[in-house]
Amino acid sequence: MFPLSRPARQGLATAALVALTVLPTGFTAFHAWRINRPGHVRDVEITLGRRLGLQVTLDAVLYPRPGEILYRGIVLRQEEPRGKGLAEIARAGSLRLVASGRDLVVHADELALRGESPGLAMTQVGAFLQRSGEVPYDRVEITAPACRVDLGEGLAFQAQDVAATLTAEASGPTLRVAYKLVEPGSKPRCELTLSRDRRVDPVQTTLALKTLEGLPLPGRVLDVFFDATDWIGESARVDGRLTLRQSGGRAWEGEFAGDLHDVDLAALVARRFPSHRLAGSARVAVEKARWGDRPGQGPGWIEAKGRLTAGPGSVGLDLLAALGREMRFRPPSRHARIDPRKPEVEFGSLGLAFDMRADGEIHLAGALGNEHAPDAVLAAGSNALIHAPEGASSVHGLIKALVPATASPGTMVPLTTESRVLLCLPVAPNIAARPTRTMGAN
Repeated sequence: MFPLSRPARQGLATAALVALTVLPTGFTAFHAWRINRPGHVRDVEITLGRRLGLQVTLDAVLYPRPGEILYRGIVLRQEEPRGKGLAEIARAGSLRLVASGRDLVVHADELALRGESPGLAMTQVGAFLQRSGEVPYDRVEITAPACRVDLGEGLAFQAQDVAATLTAEASGPTLRVAYKLVEPGSKPRCELTLSRDRRVDPVQTTLALKTLEGLPLPGRVLDVFFDATDWIGESARVDGRLTLRQSGGRAWEGEFAGDLHDVDLAALVARRFPSHRLAGSARVAVEKARWGDRPGQGPGWIEAKGRLTAGPGSVGLDLLAALGREMRFRPPSRHARIDPRKPEVEFGSLGLAFDMRADGEIHLAGALGNEHAPDAVLAAGSNALIHAPEGASSVHGLIKALVPATASPGTMVPLTTESRVLLCLPVAPNIAARPTRTMGAN
């Protein structure tokens, strides 16, 4: 090596001093100036907006320590699918982000999610999942002590202990959320899984909701999907698993398995079909129920299997007569069980196993337990009042039983407001192909 002169050594020492002290200090000072200038928050909003495909507004951005970012007063807005401008979809009092390699941990306080309606909310979530591949992380964990979800149309829910994980998997992004739903007197733990499978064509989106522990959920949670409160009553509760699937831009299909508790039979029957009377509180154990597109019939129930149990309660004689005439329910072997002078019959227990199939057939059986005959459906004390049909019945017969015709039995039933609500049930293809203004005989 060549010996360095003293001036050369002094020059190298000065350069090292500048590199090790002056430059880092200058860089730190420049970074501090950059993040504290008024325009920095706007720069962060633009950067986040580009990454998320959303409009982002912030009150402040802080950097408590290396690798950690704190956003205060963050609001996310997304363009409405109908092109009417921007709609707020989420806000939080604060978001604390801690990055570690390809993983990101987010802690949210005062979190609120919003959608104009359940359908639009699902469209917005689907659009977000499509862009999730642009997020530079393989795994994002989100926690929030509380979260309010507002889906419009009076549908608002409060959740606690929210823990969510968004993963970028080979098949597509998957979002898993565990939470407690806050309801009067209970906080049942639930789980939501939302995934997008890009391996199939068209791309399939799946939303699965299930209860894990605690008391059943109030039936109003089903109002997100249909007018459940009006159908099963305000006191009804539900637990089980609901899975929704959508292929490309097609309509959603659904599958449910679980229990409906405290179903109001008067709301289920009498409110929709005022010419009939049925009262009592029931439990419906659903083994399987599928909703989807039916060839030639449009969207509706494809099949349903389970059992209904209730009691005590009352049923109108006209409904019993219609069930016997149109669906072949059988009276008891001995008479004098029912007083024909009374418009209603009091019963102690009701048990009916049902298997409704895609071709419109309904297979019915008794479900009163060992105290009664296997085919007994309705009982007062130890006496059976009505027995299940022998062989298969049909959805068409059910429609005619619930919507009585003024003409003689066997004639066609007009399509009325009352009968229209039953068109979501499966019927035989030959009946579905008939003109929609009438429905043929059983």
